[in-house]
Parts: sequence; structure tokens; C-alpha cells
Amino acid sequence: MMNFFPFGRKTKSENKDGHLLEPLPLFSSLSPEELTLIEQQSRLVGFKRGDIVYQEGAQPDAFYIIISGRFRLFTRARGPEPEATLLYFYRGEHFGETSLLTGNVHSASVEAKTDAVALKISAESFHKLLRDIPSLAIHLSRSLGRHLTREELGYSSHRREVRIAGFYSVAVTEGMSRFLFDFLNAIRAETQHRILLMDLSEDLKSRLPYEFQTGDEGGFDLKEMDPSQEGAVQKAIHTSETSFDYLKFVNNDARKTEEKKFATLLTYLTYHYDYLVIYLPDGNTPVAAKALNYSDRVYLWAGSKADVFSFAGKKATELCQDFGFSKNEIKIILPLQEGGDPAMDTREAMPEIRLFSMLPSLHSQRYRYEKTLTFLAREWSERLVGLVLGSGAAYGLSHIGVLRVLEEEKIPVDIIAGSSVGALVGTLWAAGYDSHEIEKIAKSVDRKNVFFKLLGFRDMSAFHRGFFKGNQIMRFLSAHLKDVTFTDLKIPVKMVATDLLTSEEVVLDSGPVLNAIRSSISIPGFLRPTPYKGSYLIDGGIVDPLPVRILSDMGVRRIIAVNVLPGPKELIERNEIRRKAFHQSFQQQGRWKRMITKTLDRLQRRYTSNIFNVVMNSIMFGSFEVARMEGSGADVYIHAVVPDAHWIEFFSADKFIQEGMRKAREQLAEIRQLLVE
Repeated sequence: MMNFFPFGRKTKSENKDGHLLEPLPLFSSLSPEELTLIEQQSRLVGFKRGDIVYQEGAQPDAFYIIISGRFRLFTRARGPEPEATLLYFYRGEHFGETSLLTGNVHSASVEAKTDAVALKISAESFHKLLRDIPSLAIHLSRSLGRHLTREELGYSSHRREVRIAGFYSVAVTEGMSRFLFDFLNAIRAETQHRILLMDLSEDLKSRLPYEFQTGDEGGFDLKEMDPSQEGAVQKAIHTSETSFDYLKFVNNDARKTEEKKFATLLTYLTYHYDYLVIYLPDGNTPVAAKALNYSDRVYLWAGSKADVFSFAGKKATELCQDFGFSKNEIKIILPLQEGGDPAMDTREAMPEIRLFSMLPSLHSQRYRYEKTLTFLAREWSERLVGLVLGSGAAYGLSHIGVLRVLEEEKIPVDIIAGSSVGALVGTLWAAGYDSHEIEKIAKSVDRKNVFFKLLGFRDMSAFHRGFFKGNQIMRFLSAHLKDVTFTDLKIPVKMVATDLLTSEEVVLDSGPVLNAIRSSISIPGFLRPTPYKGSYLIDGGIVDPLPVRILSDMGVRRIIAVNVLPGPKELIERNEIRRKAFHQSFQQQGRWKRMITKTLDRLQRRYTSNIFNVVMNSIMFGSFEVARMEGSGADVYIHAVVPDAHWIEFFSADKFIQEGMRKAREQLAEIRQLLVE
């Protein structure tokens, strides 16, 4: 079984590079036996930034699945034609299969854009796995269908990615049609690309805005019309200069049986549109199957919690089993009811369906409704920018400096993932506090009151459960985050905690944010673990101090990660700084002062080995390498650490914030480049 970070379990000796495997989207529907078979037929290979994986015109020799990093597909300059970037591949995606399946040479080259790790399967092993694992063959055949459609566009001179999505619902309702209309317009606003809605139902048009209900367009008749005739197709399309275009199909049995004509029509439409959304009535027909084979994702509208169980869950399972979709390629849209999070119990009852999207009310929560639509549009167009804030106690105050630079430079952030102090700072920012306000909160703690504001004698606990209860920290934070839930946040946040009994990573993204923060910052030995579903949660930094994978698993393609944990280099530098400062001061003192200074230095060194330092440093020493490895999966990795600092210095915000600003500015050009790629 493949696991990226099997905390508490033995790792296999063949993972010599230290990179462990995990369930990737391509393999999400496979059995443990099938995963083991793939593991036996593959090996991990590393690439440095700028390495060429294979050249245009070369014979195919392997299939690649990306574990971490980013790759670029491009064509070389030819005569007057300059070098052209065609696509970017990200973690969990794969490449090389088209040439292996068709027997053609590679039509483009692939370059590593960052340091990266990929799973490499030789051509011989690839074909063997397709024979032995039918569901893998189904998934790749769907991928091949999309690629072949794009090849017909003549990509030798211009290549662009055409995105196609299927859309299902139990019925055409006002709420569903309004969401679909607004979603397509959000994509148009984000991308300025041409979008076509294809309607294979009978009554979607009557629910669309008035402009689509006028005109003489009778729709496209798959039975009578020739999809290769441009005039017939164009006549059937209702065009719009400011919105999306609309194509409905004539109501007859050909909508269910003429899959070859439908494929021809789809190919023609990819010449003219960048986004195609196909509304599909429920039911397995050849035309629907063809549409799904070309689709890169599917949206399922669940009008209520009952629809999640009776319709969306079953449909998602069917799509995974019969059409090779991964769970990351299926999105369930569930309207958010007033005064609650309707997804909480559905997530618990259906943990295999992870990609819920809560849709706030258009009438009473318009701002949040529009933010959700923008998020979904940026997600599908792969424009999401994710920010990952790591653990590190007081070192985490450096996050404030990074946030300030992002604010000043107007760098957009669509989603945040945080662990421990990173979850705390990130949530304050997502709740609407800017970096200056967060700095003010941090500076309300000084050297004199830090103990009483964050801990205090009343908060002391029975030591066998942890030195402190954590109630005082909750009281301190409640002044700023009282009654705030995840659905109230202006930016979505994913927090990480650790299950004490199973060592599993727990992602917290619903309910009151204070409870989630309390779980994520539960440093072992310091704060009591928090109860959770019959178990207990402790600090998220134990298993995932820099949760990059959470965002990449969601399909976030542009990730900025901030690691504040000191490594061996910083710790050695800190000790050297303090040693020099001590000797410089020592040389300037008289005889008696030297004796006192030596005595105080011995006492301080003895105090350094106290239980608090032992626990905290042990955690940070182990977490640093994990965070560094996880950071290799980010597009921009910022290591913002103050060498001459201590994990307890919550009263020294200034130096941490300045370091965060300095490090962020050093990589500002890299961040800006990420946004335009």
C-alpha cells in the first residue's frame, strides 16, 4: 500500500531516497493489491529544475506520475515559430501515456520546472499493468480520448488546453440553473475565454435567463444534421457577446444513440471554445458515455442533504468505477442552509466523497455566494493560489511578515492550509484581520504578561494530561474569533491536527474555528489533547508541519509555502551568535563581574535542558526535515527563520515579522512569475 508519510508505520527499505509513495488521484479507486502491483512495477526518480524528461521526436519509453514538483510541456523553436509552452503538469498528474498508447513519437518535450520527484513506469511494465488492472486502463483511455481530441486541433502550430466538464442534477430547478448560469459567467470573468453550455436535457433552457429563451435557434438535431457542416452547427448555437454561448439538442432518441456524431460535433466545438460544459440527464447512454470520456471533471448538484446520499454519492461511485474518474475530479455542490453547515454529517457519513463545495445563499449571503463561485471558477481554470503556513511556536510570528508583503504587493490568495501556529495566524488573516491588526494582537503579549495572557496558574492541569488545560489561550483568542465558523471566513482554511491514537492526519475545515485552532496547537506535554470522535487530537505539526499536500490534493496548482522551523544550520548559527556575544561582553567586564557572569551562564545552560525545551526542541528537530521535504512540493518555498531566537519568544514579534518580510521580498519575483505562468 502506498503512503506518502506513514507516521507510526514501517517504511519499505526500497524507498532509498526518502520519498515515500501515497495514494494519488490516478490510483484512488484501486485496491491495495493493485497498488502493490503498481509499486512493484515502478520506481521513484528525481529531477532537478531544468532537467529534460524526454525530447520532442523521441521514442516513448516510460509513463510518469508526478509525486512532487511541476513540469512543463513545450515545443522547440522551429524556423519563425518560437518555443511555446503548451501545458503545465502538477503533483498527482501524469504524462507520457499518449505516445505509449498510440505508438507515436513524443510530439513535445517535457522539462522539470522545479526540483521534482516522479513515479516512472517503463513501457513494458505500463502495458502489463493495463492488462492486469482494467480500471487503470479505463482512466487512461479517457485521458487519451481528451488528448486525441486536442491533437486534431493542429497543435503543431498552436496548442491550447480545452477544458470539458459534465454536469448532473436530479432535476432542473431554479437554484441549480441559477448556479450553473453564475458559475459559467464567473469562469468568463476570470479567464476571458469562450464558453459553451451544451444542453442534452429537455427543459434546461426554460430555466436560463431570458436572453437564452429568445431567438429562432431550434437546437442541433443529431439525427438529421451533419456535425461536420460548420453552418449547421453555428446556426444552432445561441451566441452571447458578454456571457456564455448555449447549444441545446433537439428532443429525439438520437441524443442517446448517436455517439459518433456527438464525438465529431465535440471535436468541431473544441476549435472554437476553451470551456465546454455538458448538462447530462441521469442515465447511461452511448452519448453520455462519450461525453464523460472527453470530460476532465464532473459537477454533481445536490439540492439537499438527501440528494447527497440518494443521488450524488451513488453517481460519484459510478463515475469512479465505470469511467475512471478520481475523487479529485468530482465536485459535489450542496447549497448551504441558513445558520449551519449542512456538510458536516454528510462528510462524516461519506468520508470517501471529499470534494464538497458549500454554496451560500444568493439572497442572504450574496458576497459569500460570489466568492464561492469565483473560487470554483479559479479552481477549474487552475488559477487558484494556495498559501501554506507551517508550525513553529513563536517562530510562526514570521508568517505575519510574509502576509504583509502579500498584502502590499496585492498577491491573491484563494485558500490557506496551516499547521499549529500557522493555522492560528492564517485563520486570523482569513477572518478579515490584516497583517497590521495581527501584529497588534501579537504585540499585546510582552515579556511581562506573556505567561498570564497565554497560560497562567489557573490554567495549570494535572501533569499526566499536559502542563496546561489550554483554556487561557482560548480566552485570549475568543476576543478576536468568538463564534466565527469556517463558513464565516473570507478565505477558505484547512487546519491540520494529529489523531493521538492512530497517528493519522486530521484536516479540520468545518464548525467553530476556535475549536479547530485549539486542536491544531495542542503541543504534546504542554496542552491537553482535545477530544475528537472518540479519540484525541494533538498538534498538527507532529505529522504535517507544512501541509502542502492538502492543497495539492485539492487541485491547487500554485502553492506558496512558508516554513519557519529552524534547521541545523540556523541552530548552529544561533549558538555561535550567542557564544560571540557572551565572550565580547565577558572581555569587557572586571574580575568580580566575570565570576558572576560565569555563574549565571552555568545556571542558564543547566536550565536549557528543562522539560519544556526538551519536548519542544525534540518536536522541531524531527519536524524540520519533514517540512523541508514537503516544501519541495510547493512552487515557491520561503524559509523565514530568525537564527538568534527561541521558540518561546512570543514577546519579540518585531524581529520575526521583519524576517518574514525580508524573506518574502527576496522571492517576490518568483511569486509574481508563478502568477503569470
